[in-house]
Amino acid sequence: MEQVYSRSYRRCVLIIFLLSFCCFIGYTNCKVVGGFVLPHGGVALDPRNFNTRNQTERDEAKTLHEACLKVGRDVKDLKPDIIFLSTPHGLSDYRNFLLYSNAMGSADPYTGADTCCVYRSYGDADDCLVLPCRYNLSVEFETQIASMVTKLFGYSRNVSLLTAFGPEGNENSISLRWGEVIPLLFVGNMSISKIVILSQPTRRYTDSVHMIPELIQLGNDLFRLLDESPQRIAVIISSDLAHTHKADGPYGYSNASQPFDDAVGKWASTLDFNFLVKAGTLVDRALSCGYTGLVMLHGMLSHLDVSSWTSTVYANLHPSYYGMMAASFHRNDILQ
Repeated sequence: MEQVYSRSYRRCVLIIFLLSFCCFIGYTNCKVVGGFVLPHGGVALDPRNFNTRNQTERDEAKTLHEACLKVGRDVKDLKPDIIFLSTPHGLSDYRNFLLYSNAMGSADPYTGADTCCVYRSYGDADDCLVLPCRYNLSVEFETQIASMVTKLFGYSRNVSLLTAFGPEGNENSISLRWGEVIPLLFVGNMSISKIVILSQPTRRYTDSVHMIPELIQLGNDLFRLLDESPQRIAVIISSDLAHTHKADGPYGYSNASQPFDDAVGKWASTLDFNFLVKAGTLVDRALSCGYTGLVMLHGMLSHLDVSSWTSTVYANLHPSYYGMMAASFHRNDILQ
């Protein structure tokens, strides 16, 4: 009797182990493991170079920097094999979303030093005070996913491949700038992940609201495709918010700036699409470079039920003339 019990016990233990193992494999592979929003403003990257005498603004810049580091840690903790990055300031087409298809990307390869000036001079907003203000970054692109996305629904979703100086997958490096470089610097150690970069089209400048249905559908399609990958994928949206917080800024002041940033923050906290719709009524006056990327992200996240995600907004501030938000969206059915 004891032998029968022992065999049954061992059999149960084995079954539990196999089920647990299968669940572990199912949770850790073939999943979009999280979504993230990071700014691409130099003020957030290194507050030491923020040339302002306003202590509140300096404190906000430091808070944003620390918030972005937290998002970067959230990304690294998920150990993604691939980072899927949306940028509004990449190499862009008017109509199509472009997926970079060279084998590599680096910050300003033409200088031979792989450096990228991440600060853009404007008055007291982004001046470089503490050297160095130039940062090295080289990344390896995941070209198979880029090609797969384009082949599956490129023509129907205005998605195409971008290649520089040769056929897809060639070893020449595509030039990266602040829209890609700064968010990736917050994650750090690019040797652990391959990168897929999707560039938002330039029609976003004038047609972002009209693009909303297209962006939601594209996000849904992307999530479905990426979630079937045999690799862990983290999605990062490179996004700044309203650029009209200051009268002496390059775009002047608009009373739509703070309501826009507030609406985006409420969306990020709740994943209630109505807040993004409200932000859309303000975006043409608020002037946000990241709005289309955020709408696309909602399309990706909403492929699952909203309850499948836990969101954390670490900061939503505007120490300079433009707003910036750092936020993480963790998938609840993923083992961390």
